[in-house]
Amino acid sequence: MIVLPPSFPKHMNWANRIALWMRLHLEGVTLLCAIGLVTLFYTLGIPEVPFHPDESTQLYMSQDWLSQLRNPWDLAWQPGTSITDRVAYRLLDPPFTRLWLGFWLALTQNPPPDHDWDWSKGWEENVRAGALPHPNSLYIGRLSIVMLLPLGLLGIWNVGKAIGGRRYAWIAFALLGSNALVLLHTRRAMAEGPLLAWNIITLWLLSLPKVNPWLVGLTIGLAFNAKYTSLPLLGLVLWILWRRTFATSPFRSWIKSIVIVLVIFMLVSLTLNPVLWKYPLETLKQAIAAREHLLAAQITDFANANPLMVAESIPARIRNLLLQFYFAPPQTSEAANYAEILEVSYQHYLSFPIHNIMRGRIGGGMMLAFTLLGILTLPLRHRRSPPSSATPISILIGGTLLQSAVILGWLPLTFQRYYIPLIPYLVLWAALGLDSLIEIFSQAFNQTWRK
Repeated sequence: MIVLPPSFPKHMNWANRIALWMRLHLEGVTLLCAIGLVTLFYTLGIPEVPFHPDESTQLYMSQDWLSQLRNPWDLAWQPGTSITDRVAYRLLDPPFTRLWLGFWLALTQNPPPDHDWDWSKGWEENVRAGALPHPNSLYIGRLSIVMLLPLGLLGIWNVGKAIGGRRYAWIAFALLGSNALVLLHTRRAMAEGPLLAWNIITLWLLSLPKVNPWLVGLTIGLAFNAKYTSLPLLGLVLWILWRRTFATSPFRSWIKSIVIVLVIFMLVSLTLNPVLWKYPLETLKQAIAAREHLLAAQITDFANANPLMVAESIPARIRNLLLQFYFAPPQTSEAANYAEILEVSYQHYLSFPIHNIMRGRIGGGMMLAFTLLGILTLPLRHRRSPPSSATPISILIGGTLLQSAVILGWLPLTFQRYYIPLIPYLVLWAALGLDSLIEIFSQAFNQTWRK
């Protein structure tokens, strides 16, 4: 943390005070500068990112921001009423992204699209209907998502420092900021950017010496309402609180912490989802049924159009996960509906080497090797680590297992962006392997130099 010194000499001018403060907090200043540079790089590259029709849907639904401010009760679902496209999205999708986009569009006075994108229609039909976002609206929407990136970068650095120290923290920072999936999917007006940011911030809060259940309940609520695949975080929080609170405090302290987390989590979810306010149980049933219906329809459609996108067995899902996370190029689109129209933008984006960094047989193979090395060397490092790193390491192990179980057990579709919740864990594992290699070579060099 960056804190001001208690006082400066009275005779010192402001320039010298700033210089002294920077010397005292060099690491924090360096981190803030690094975060600023990475965020600037992401921002400058926003126009290069290929358009995804789901961005249009999120921007179209961003009108809920103003509706929720004016009269949120009008957004509540009632049994027996007709389900319009807006109601369907409120039942299907978590609200954070559309509300976040709506806030920034309203603040900058940029209009959302007039109509939702219709995947059953051609490109020109959607354009004529007003479903294609205005360039300024699309840019502001994407920029608002990039604005959440510093949270993820700050969080991954602090989690890395808690696990393995400063060098490990910088490696994790670099691997996250340069990850090809992060570069693509967190620069679109979609849910992946908020999902990643709130997931990592939650991991950071859990890794602190003392867990604040109020803040953890808030961030896990925001993560869940960014994308429902964040739900494993709740299980991780309950387990970490059990390990940290119950082991050193009375049982009632653990119960109190759990109750606070769950209450804040539910309050955040209810506040952001006025669709639930009138008939919560009936609405939840309707939402679950709608989600199951959508998933079944997607599986059927992709099984017919591109069977490789559907994996029914666990081994096949593991294979596809490894393929998409390490070896396949960034997935600019999951469906081929508008491939001819967008092909030029796809190729232009992929022509930049930075957008394919550490992918393919060589780069992806190295990243996979670093990840496996991190897993294999963890027991050895854990023995030498200070006791304070025990909980962060438990977070890494438990989070990886829980998130992998949900993705592999529940998601048969091979959508690259569905693996975003795993990125923080796999980045931390890869950083652990790379840090171990650096340590091995450093020790070998020192021994050789002494001789």
